[in-house]
Amino acid sequence: MLLSRKKLHGNYDDLIGESTVHLEVLKSIDRFAKSAKIVLISGETGTGKELVARALHAESLYAMHPMVIVNCAGIAEHLIENELFGHEKGAFTGADDQHIGLFETASESTLFLDEIGELPMPLQPKLLRVLQENEMRRVGGTEQIPVSVRVLTATNIDLIKAVEAGRFRRDLYERLKPLHIQLPALRERREDIPALAKHFLTKENNASNRKVANINPEVLSLFHAYSWPGNIRELEGIIGRAVLLAEEDEILPHHLPSDVRMPHIHASPLADETAAANPNAAGCFVLSFPMGTTLQEIEKAAILATLARENGNRSKTAAALGISRVTLNTKLRTYSDEA
Repeated sequence: MLLSRKKLHGNYDDLIGESTVHLEVLKSIDRFAKSAKIVLISGETGTGKELVARALHAESLYAMHPMVIVNCAGIAEHLIENELFGHEKGAFTGADDQHIGLFETASESTLFLDEIGELPMPLQPKLLRVLQENEMRRVGGTEQIPVSVRVLTATNIDLIKAVEAGRFRRDLYERLKPLHIQLPALRERREDIPALAKHFLTKENNASNRKVANINPEVLSLFHAYSWPGNIRELEGIIGRAVLLAEEDEILPHHLPSDVRMPHIHASPLADETAAANPNAAGCFVLSFPMGTTLQEIEKAAILATLARENGNRSKTAAALGISRVTLNTKLRTYSDEA
């Protein structure tokens, strides 16, 4: 069945993109949002896990109350239990007053536990009990306090590997995993890059009072060829930098960091064999495509990868591909219009 935003019930305008993998994420958000069950959001750093959590909260039954966010990796190990569950007066030296923890603060709302994979092992069984029993006890207290909280969690590590390594409890993982949203890396949804870039361009123009109207097609070509280790967050930062560097109304290749302008092409074993057979084939690389890729898609990938290898130089790109510069310009305009 063809995926479409029109079939979704919620408003996900802040989650930019129309790729199939991205629409699958929106579909999962739409299905899980109204539930009170725990959701695990996983993905590489910079893929937008907090944005997904905010979307889940905004479309939930708890949206009238603010979401409470805690970064499990950002709180010292000896303090995190106190932050989550609070403490009673006199629980320890310096506890002069009762402290209400984040589970109680988030009552009737959403508690987002970011970087859940970094939660200290001694605290994991206590969190598991809260998730199972919907009640908690403050540090130094004896009373079990009922809690009504919708919990969202996120991680950029592989929790299965963490379980196998003894760094994460299997019973807690089993509690978290039933409703799971896996976010794709930006390199897995390259067709969304132009829309994301334009979104961040508008955002940066508004924030910095600039009027950079366009992104040059060669920049989009370089973006298409880049590996994006920092994902969407990296793209936003690069656009923000380019807007500040742009002299006129367009982002050009020289406004980009050098690693984006000169992406590394990783040669496959076949590329090594080809280079060995032809010593003059300097910089030889091989592009691989899944079965079912159209000739048009293969041609586009070859042109954009060659343009990236030649650092955006159209004359060298055309020569390497054996086509005229006019033909190359025509094809690049077509790719820009598709974006």
